[in-house]
Amino acid sequence: MIFFSLNKKSFINSGLLGNATDIHSHVLPGIDDGIKTYEEAVKSLQWLKNNGISRMFLTPHIMSEFPKNNHEFILNKFDIFKKRLEEDGIGDIPELKVGAEYMLEPAFEKHKDGQLLTYSNRYVLVETSYMMPPVGFISILEKLMEDGYSPVLAHPERYTYMDINDYKNLKTQGILFQLNFLSMAGAYGRYAKDKALWILKEGHYNFAGSDFHHLARHERNFSVNSLTKKQIIALEGLFYNNQKLW
Repeated sequence: MIFFSLNKKSFINSGLLGNATDIHSHVLPGIDDGIKTYEEAVKSLQWLKNNGISRMFLTPHIMSEFPKNNHEFILNKFDIFKKRLEEDGIGDIPELKVGAEYMLEPAFEKHKDGQLLTYSNRYVLVETSYMMPPVGFISILEKLMEDGYSPVLAHPERYTYMDINDYKNLKTQGILFQLNFLSMAGAYGRYAKDKALWILKEGHYNFAGSDFHHLARHERNFSVNSLTKKQIIALEGLFYNNQKLW
């Protein structure tokens, strides 16, 4: 068992994070359930840069739980944050762009009628409740695609209501999948890890993101020796796709 573990690598020593682009994070401070303070955000960004992340999309939640969060509010907060970083002379952090993670719920229609925060003016990061899909889940995704968007489903491995057939059906319909890459290290429990392993093996993932909320969790899980050589090769493709979104 010890020998088997030694043949695996962590995200830090796998080379995956070298010059990497992270497309999913909650580092914009004081805006959702992620980083709370400016100081904590700076510390986290410097740690991420030190561990290889060169570019990051900051993607706050847009959902009814955070009623202020919309396109205009988030852009304003992002501009204020970047200006303060510049005024303080903060260096050695990743390049930053802003996006959002949209909860597919009734309020989503209101946001969709406005201007969505996207990757490359097309790709939209979306999520659902972990326990159940929204009413009209497939119809919402289809309408997004009809409107010219490409839905990117965040962390599909974490949805307890989804099974293998659900994943296959979503991929058939053209839905893109974003792995929370720390699922591979067991950060969200064995169930999410097992599903992530299957989805990765089947080649269903398109992108990978940290879903960074709190530094302590990532400090711990970036160092877990959990990745086989085959998994590292598969993950390299996802990080390559991340860069194309920048």
